[in-house]
Amino acid sequence: MLDHFRDYYTSLDPDALFVPDLQKREFGFMPRERREMIRHMAFRDLGALKSYLISLPPSHVYSSTALYERPSAPDMNSKGWLGSEIVFEFDADHMREFKGDALAKSGILTEEAWNAIKKRTVELIDDFLIQDFGISSSEIKITFSGNRGFHVRVRRQEFLGLDQEARRRLVSYLNASDLDVNGLQNLLGKAKKRSLEVVLSQPGWMSKIRRQMREKNCSLQEAVDALALDVDENVALDLHRLIRHPSSLHAGTGLVVKPVALESLSSFMPYQDALVQSSTELRVNMIDLLPSGQFRVGDLEVSKTLAGRVIRVQRSVGIFLILKGLARPAVRVP
Repeated sequence: MLDHFRDYYTSLDPDALFVPDLQKREFGFMPRERREMIRHMAFRDLGALKSYLISLPPSHVYSSTALYERPSAPDMNSKGWLGSEIVFEFDADHMREFKGDALAKSGILTEEAWNAIKKRTVELIDDFLIQDFGISSSEIKITFSGNRGFHVRVRRQEFLGLDQEARRRLVSYLNASDLDVNGLQNLLGKAKKRSLEVVLSQPGWMSKIRRQMREKNCSLQEAVDALALDVDENVALDLHRLIRHPSSLHAGTGLVVKPVALESLSSFMPYQDALVQSSTELRVNMIDLLPSGQFRVGDLEVSKTLAGRVIRVQRSVGIFLILKGLARPAVRVP
């Protein structure tokens, strides 16, 4: 396990760890064997950060969405807050599509599930952030979380200083939680045909509802339910949020917290594209309690047929299986 993490960080180009204003960000680290986060740390440059990562045991690596005058100050009041990026998180834990999904609950997603998460992520960016708020795609960064979803970071200068109430209103708009559906239904019911077209042609939710109703031949409520996003309000509102640092390794999966370009998102498959490439192999003993269903990680098709077998896999695949509780290191060669 240690070799997997150390070898990755040793060979990593420090530039892969880049985020704007690195020196103004707080860092936090959570070693797998500890319950308490090491935080209030800062780094002068990418080389110093890489050196520290090499020295660590397998750990979760976080950096702040906030910028500070003194990021290493030991308490929040003395850090000197300068502003915070807005982060939207799409995670299977919080999405209505996955309620009751046994695989998703166990933290494992099928290709179909990944496609659903990517679809929501694209809708957020294309239909809301770019279309409704005029944010440039160059001001939006997407990162695979290393486990069950994606982070979307908005780095537009005008958004950095927004307070929690402004961010709450933004999330409410995305989730349609403050949209008066009954009032809108009454308005449409009273509108004449010509004025109805005028109402539904308005930018924002009106035009989205019209398009959905026409394309899906559905009711207004069904259109709103289909279009509303499941953005996690707690993440978006937190002005001092620590999130996984790009290009670090997730200590619960061994996968890379990988930046993804918007135009590449549809073809991005986490259990293939976020694996650490290595010629080293690992023998693992697949356990009997596999979740129902099947999924692919690397070149391996994982299903109940593997239960109890000892198999040889690429090291990153074996690390993933072990960390997910689906296998343990093989004691004997089969």
